Amino acid sequence: MEFIYVLLHGAEWEDIIIFLSKEDGINESLKYPKSRVEVFSKTTDKSGYSPTYNYYKNGVYIQKS
Repeated sequence: MEFIYVLLHGAEWEDIIIFLSKEDGINESLKYPKSRVEVFSKTTDKSGYSPTYNYYKNGVYIQKS
């Protein structure tokens, strides 16, 4: 997977949900329109993911970088 999508819905660890598909991330952002679904990309060394600083909010892609 090149990207993962992380719903930040609350202040606790239990409130964070990770999605592996773009469509699921977008749908969840529509379900919780005041929350963000952050987009993370695979790191160059393939050992993890790093933030892109872009996100979906209410189904709309917001590009910060």
